[in-house]
Amino acid sequence: MTRKRTADNLDAFLKLDQRKLADQYVVLVGAKLVAKGTDIETMLRRVKQRYPRQTPFVAKVPSPTTLILWL
Repeated sequence: MTRKRTADNLDAFLKLDQRKLADQYVVLVGAKLVAKGTDIETMLRRVKQRYPRQTPFVAKVPSPTTLILWL
């Protein structure tokens, strides 16, 4: 995955509605949300079948009470 794609996916992740997706995994491909939920293994299998040549960006959306420290 190139740095540009990674940056695009990160920007898209940061723009997601964090309140609606709290404590869920999200998968982005090409800066678009393609899967969300709690069963990451099933989600990744489906995403890899649907987008076999692309590397998915996977993250877990923290709950509102989670403290995140950026360094």
